Amino acid sequence: MNLPFNYDRIAEKYDIIGRTVEADLFFKSICDRKRSVAIYGPPKSGKESFIRYSLDALETRGLNFILCELDLFNIRTIEDFISLFKEKMLECYNDIHYNSILPFEIHVDSLDEYKILNLPETIATDAGKMVIIYFKEFQNLLQCSNDEIELEDLEKIWSKQANVRYIFSGSFVNQMKYIFEEKKYFYYMSDVIPLGKLKKKECVDYIVRSFQRLGRVIQEEQAGTIYQLADGNIWYIKHLCSICMSMPIGYVNNTIIKQATETLISLHSPRFMQTMMDLTPNQINFLKAVVDGAQRFSSQEILEGYRLNSSANVFRLKDALKKKEVLTFDKEDNAIILDTLFAYWLKNTYFK
Repeated sequence: MNLPFNYDRIAEKYDIIGRTVEADLFFKSICDRKRSVAIYGPPKSGKESFIRYSLDALETRGLNFILCELDLFNIRTIEDFISLFKEKMLECYNDIHYNSILPFEIHVDSLDEYKILNLPETIATDAGKMVIIYFKEFQNLLQCSNDEIELEDLEKIWSKQANVRYIFSGSFVNQMKYIFEEKKYFYYMSDVIPLGKLKKKECVDYIVRSFQRLGRVIQEEQAGTIYQLADGNIWYIKHLCSICMSMPIGYVNNTIIKQATETLISLHSPRFMQTMMDLTPNQINFLKAVVDGAQRFSSQEILEGYRLNSSANVFRLKDALKKKEVLTFDKEDNAIILDTLFAYWLKNTYFK
């Protein structure tokens, strides 16, 4: 039986909420514009569920492609990356041709980096299908430069591949922004698809409908409260709802939601406490200003009120909190706390 509110696994098709606009952008980039895509957001923000959903949609629309996945989370050197890339590409080729000989005049072990990085195009041409390479935690390549090959070199090679599309996915938002928005690597071959906050109406309908499937009752008002508490983060929404479902009462009221919220906070508070332990007093002051809704951090009032010292110090604090993936900043330089439950904990517990 497919139970609702499974927060510990990738969402099934029936469990995807919204994202129709983003899925349409995904299709247009891959198929119409013949470009790759970059998709990034904080951990547990629904990236992989969305990507799986979009790939299924490609198949439904009749696109014939070969999918190859590479998780770069434990990759720290360019040598490790090249080795993994070759391994996965050869596995892909063997799956298609059942261990037939590769179309190279030299031995596989002697393939140079250029030929390894061009293997997707070789496979696509040989198979007569599009190849889609799905990178998880792509930002880790920032740690993998050497004297021979860097991100610019990957872009030069991959941008020339006519039958290959890349999905660049990452959970470290500021590092992914650095790659795709600041340095603009892969700019001429990829589109950034932003995964914005899920709409309240879609989430409320999903919550009410899912409770009803198991004979439980929740009103739209209470479903909206759950949405607000999680600030639209689907992982936290599902986790909260799952806790509510575990309580021996058929009607979900505000008291149940309060108890579930306290349980959820208690599960994550050790992580939040460790985050705060890793911050300096000045960084905590800056975070307090963000929680209080301040935006003009270099104004005299904010500098004095939150003991931020100077505009130059504000710049350093912003950079430090970005590197720690605590904050990010939008195009208007507005501060955003990346973890929505952490933001709730700061406001209602730490800075209360």
